[in-house]
Parts: sequence; C-alpha cells; structure tokens
Amino acid sequence: MANRSIEALTNLLTELPGFGPRQARRVTQYLLSKSPRYREELAGLIVEIAANAKQCPKCFRYDDLSKEGFCRICSDSSRDISLLMVVEKDVDIEGVESSGAYRGLYFVLGGLMPMTERKTSRTIRKTELMSRIGKNAVAEIIFALSTTPEGDYTARELMREIREKMPALRTTLLGRGLSIGAEIEYADSETLRNALKNRG
Repeated sequence: MANRSIEALTNLLTELPGFGPRQARRVTQYLLSKSPRYREELAGLIVEIAANAKQCPKCFRYDDLSKEGFCRICSDSSRDISLLMVVEKDVDIEGVESSGAYRGLYFVLGGLMPMTERKTSRTIRKTELMSRIGKNAVAEIIFALSTTPEGDYTARELMREIREKMPALRTTLLGRGLSIGAEIEYADSETLRNALKNRG
C-alpha cells in the first residue's frame, strides 16, 4: 500500500490538465528523487505565484498588474483597442504573442461551451465578454479557439449572439491554417500568422 502523502499528492496531480493517474504517479516519483532543496523551491514558487500573479479584471489573464490594476497587455497604449481576440486560456495568448502578427487586445474565455449544456455561464465568461464588448471601442472580435467540435460550437454560438445584439460589430474566426483538432497553445508562429491573415 502506498504512503498516504504519496497517494494524496498523486491524486491531486491528476487534476492538472492532461494528467492521468500514470502521469501523476510518474511526477510524484520524480519529485521524490529530487533534492529537498528542489522540492522546497518548487513548493515556495507555488505559494509565491498565488500571492503575486493576479488576474486582470479586463482580459482575465494572470500577470503582474500595473498601478491602474491591469495586466501588461491591457495597459499597453500602443495596442490596437479596436481588435479583441477571444481565447480559451491564458497560455493561448503566449502562442499568439510569440507569432508577432497581432497587436490588439485579448479576452480569456476560461473554457469552452459543452455541446450538451444549455447554461453556459458555468463554463465560460460570456456575461463578462458581452460587458467588455459593450463598454469598449471594439470594432472586430476574433475568435481564436481550438479547432475541435466544442471550440467551433462555442465560437459559432457566441458569434450568433453578438451579431443579434450588435449587428454592426465584425466577428471573425482564425483562418483554417490550423489543422482540425488543433489547440492554439501548440500552434507554431507561422501557422498563427497565416491563420490571422486569413481570418474571416
């Protein structure tokens, strides 16, 4: 029978994205093989990130906040405020930023809409998105979601709702340079540049 602490940590690690029981056990064993100093540093950084990385109230990504209370991208006056890219998660922003092809602002949706679930407010920030669009000088919403059935469904439903409420607002999808089933965080810079160029 496994040690209680080992079992508890393994169970906790299975909650991480992409982690099943086997991966969680492997990471637990890896941590046991590392030096006490490494484990202490890792534990300290986990506590530190919770204390220092705050969620931007405008785009909902985690970052260091400015004196005004916004992340570095939302605080950057050189960004194009007429463009708003909607992504599923924080890490998707990093992929788009590394491509160098986009200079607008972002909104982190926080998930995708399950195709069988009618109450979407539990899974995504739809209310916050609508509020953000209504308050700012946004001319185009670019949906940069995973090219999966749930990603496509989420984009279509939100685009439909936006067009009904704000028909003058342009809504676009990234071009299909992205392969079916692709996640934004794993797309290379060239693919993202082409997808932005061919959005429609």
